[in-house]
Amino acid sequence: MNFNEFEHRLIKLKNKSLPGIKSQLELAPPNRLKLIKNSKGDKKKDAAVSLCFFQDSDQNIKIPLILRNTYDGVHSNQISFPGGKKDKCDDNLIQTAKRETAEEIGLNQNEMKFQFKLTDIYIPPSNFLVRPYIFTINSTPKIIPNPKEVVKVLSPKVADILNLKIRNSSNKKPINNYPYFIIEDHIVWGATAMILNEFRALLK
Repeated sequence: MNFNEFEHRLIKLKNKSLPGIKSQLELAPPNRLKLIKNSKGDKKKDAAVSLCFFQDSDQNIKIPLILRNTYDGVHSNQISFPGGKKDKCDDNLIQTAKRETAEEIGLNQNEMKFQFKLTDIYIPPSNFLVRPYIFTINSTPKIIPNPKEVVKVLSPKVADILNLKIRNSSNKKPINNYPYFIIEDHIVWGATAMILNEFRALLK
């Protein structure tokens, strides 16, 4: 599948029903429902992430993921999609996803073409309600990780994403007994894996 065919397929998927929570739960931590129940009544914080697809110089369709820096927070040193919390300067959450992606990995916001949104996902430990937005870039971008926020950028092929196997850990920190993926030798779990699994279910 070339990039034009992939983008055309995404356009067709805009009107398709999303796999939603069912596909997310396949990668959910076993204590997720308990955490959600305990967080009821808390005012959720708005956030957005980008699933931004592009074609590399070898015509492979890829998506960037980031390894976050170590910091004093619940998402420290985790693999995630570029993104973050809504800022006062953002007109909407699509703009949040674009701005954060530009800040974290240097993509040009003007080249990010919005396609559609996946199912919202709530993250109890940080109290973020995350909106995952799908974008495409019709060129090969120069990815420049922001060293203040990003240790490393992963760029798996879409074909490899579709072939990922769901694994289950056994006392492997920090994801004790959580389902996860392995991408470029990194453990991908939690909300990122849940979002990724919905995209996989939608595209299959």
